[in-house]
Amino acid sequence: MNEVLEKILDLWEVDKSIHRLKGLIGDLRVEEERLKARIQAEDRAWEERKEKYKKLRLAANAKAREVDETDDRIRAYQKKLDEDIIPYKEMEHLREQVALLRERLEKLEEEALQLIEEADMDAKRLVQDEKEHQTRRAQIEQALRDLEGRRRQLEAEQEELIRKRQEALKKLPSHIMEHYERLHETVSDPVAVVEDGTCSGCHLRLSEIVLERVREGREVVICENCSRFLFSRWR
Repeated sequence: MNEVLEKILDLWEVDKSIHRLKGLIGDLRVEEERLKARIQAEDRAWEERKEKYKKLRLAANAKAREVDETDDRIRAYQKKLDEDIIPYKEMEHLREQVALLRERLEKLEEEALQLIEEADMDAKRLVQDEKEHQTRRAQIEQALRDLEGRRRQLEAEQEELIRKRQEALKKLPSHIMEHYERLHETVSDPVAVVEDGTCSGCHLRLSEIVLERVREGREVVICENCSRFLFSRWR
């Protein structure tokens, strides 16, 4: 095989490896963003969970305050009935209010007790939920660190390949290098395989003259249709 063509193929192999790593790195970045989104979603869910408990506890406390306020009103009315000299009409009104408030107090105490019990039970569940949240978050963070480590490793390999690419380019004659780079900017594969008399790049039939030159392998041959460098695997 022509020495220059061998160098072109070496460069092409480096470029294919760089392209492969670029794809892998891109996939890892996408996965990293997905994991970061999962962490944010996990944190939002946990904040919502805490807020749910907070509202329940506030409701229980508010109901307990309502119980205390109602009891204070009953005591105040009863004290006025017991100690003050008041008109009969006002006395009947206060007695009526005390009766209504006692009935209301009984219902409030039941509601308050139920809410406090619910809040206390939810507080226990909250402790377990926090442990589960922290476990899930830690697992996602570890997966993210693993991905970041893998990506940095691939990026280091990519940097090394880029260095090798620069060295491979320098080994080519300037006109060959310029032609390769122009192709590399426009097509994914600057090099094409000759298969069944056609170029694997453009899939067009090659002339017999071009095919013979490829078979001989004494020179660098370019596809007459797409300008890719040609080589034959069976050589």
